[in-house]
Amino acid sequence: MTDKKILAYDLGASSGRAILGILSKKEKKLEIEEIYRFETGITRIFDSLFWNVLGFFDKMKKGLFETAQKHGNVDSIGIDSWGVDFVLLNSNGMVVGNPYNYRDKRTNGVIEKLTELIPKKQLFQISGLQFIQINSLVQLYSMVLSKSPLLKIARKYLMIADFFNYLFTKKAFCEYTLTSTSQMYDLKAKNWSKTIIQKLGLELDMFPEIIQPGTKIGNLLPAIANETGMSEIPVIATASHDTAAAIAAVPAQGSDFLYLSSGTWALMGVELDAPNTSDIALKYNFTNEGGVKNTIRFLKNIIGLWLLQECKRIWEQSGKEFSYDYLTKEAKKAKPFNSFINPEDPVFLNPMNMPETIKQYCKKTNQKIPNSIGEITRCILESLACKYKEVYIKLKEITKKSINKFHIFGGGSKNKLLNQFAANATNLEVKAGPSESTSIGNILVQCFYSNEISTLSDLRTIVRNSFDIESYSPQNVSEWEEAYKKYISIIGS
Repeated sequence: MTDKKILAYDLGASSGRAILGILSKKEKKLEIEEIYRFETGITRIFDSLFWNVLGFFDKMKKGLFETAQKHGNVDSIGIDSWGVDFVLLNSNGMVVGNPYNYRDKRTNGVIEKLTELIPKKQLFQISGLQFIQINSLVQLYSMVLSKSPLLKIARKYLMIADFFNYLFTKKAFCEYTLTSTSQMYDLKAKNWSKTIIQKLGLELDMFPEIIQPGTKIGNLLPAIANETGMSEIPVIATASHDTAAAIAAVPAQGSDFLYLSSGTWALMGVELDAPNTSDIALKYNFTNEGGVKNTIRFLKNIIGLWLLQECKRIWEQSGKEFSYDYLTKEAKKAKPFNSFINPEDPVFLNPMNMPETIKQYCKKTNQKIPNSIGEITRCILESLACKYKEVYIKLKEITKKSINKFHIFGGGSKNKLLNQFAANATNLEVKAGPSESTSIGNILVQCFYSNEISTLSDLRTIVRNSFDIESYSPQNVSEWEEAYKKYISIIGS
């Protein structure tokens, strides 16, 4: 029984990676190996923020070459990326302009104008998506409002992973889980929303056919196969939204779990069989995104460890490096429950100086101002844990769902202090890991195409068989209850 070799590209806001998975058909276990890593990151041109997607493509081909050199051919390739951002193509299939980064300020104030064009409740009933200025729809409407010349020559819209699938195969499709983050997907029609797109004054044929995770897009183009030493292998539309791939790989049994994809963003929610577009879901600004096997990712999109990442970047401008282990150790020394921030406040989306912004927030809300690295780090971690409790309470109120376990996965699941804080704040047992959940989900969802895996339950069994999961039991629950009351009084929820 031959093992299966599968390559996943996991594209993130700061780095992209080629990760090889070797699936043992006999043992039903997966092993993964990082083959190649490259920087992504934001390119600033004048006062705008962009993605250097063509530069990323060169690096992705390098990843193919390195894989071929080390392991020979693979059975398939799949690509996942962050959501909301997109690339526009002209009538010749070439890139139109520089694709914007979702943190670009062009969307400031656009939600208010968008909801004058299409009422908020109508938009939510159609798309089920939360209102946040990074959404693709908001980005596109900012281009409409500014009369962007790019829209006059654009003939095709592709989201980030879809664009790289196109470069590998020359076939243009939009994958369902990624499309569902655009705020232009109609949950009832299960297609692009004619109402929304026409309201923007755009043509429906600009938006490609939507395909499901586990669908073959095409084969690797001969020129790329020749350049990289790989054969013309299948390119599969995996769960192309990174969070959808990660949630597919939750090592859960049953459906009574809360999940948190912990990284730059904190995506926290539950898995549903159908969308929830109730008035209370709209009031609390929750979102319905597409999941694997027709599930719905009902979740809240929270600014996550971006808060700490940006502080680290500012602190390191002094020339000294600060590891996350060091920051956590300093946080442990700091006094608990000294000050809190609301991670959802727009001031934290893209400030010039995150530590100063945190200090100003605490000053404005009449709190003790955190000054040391340890105090600021602890403020961030405790505030995130309190935000998790707030979202957990609202999820129970909206869905009436029984929740008994809290699964935290992704890179942020390696932060043991934050995991413990999360258990303390929610009074739930936390199961942490795997940290590589996105690439694991990407790899295993590709196996739906070859019928090596047929259900989400089978996929999650393989994850449990293959990777260690750490448990955190709640501690100091009464102290955290009091801290949560303080947090709520400060953020005014």
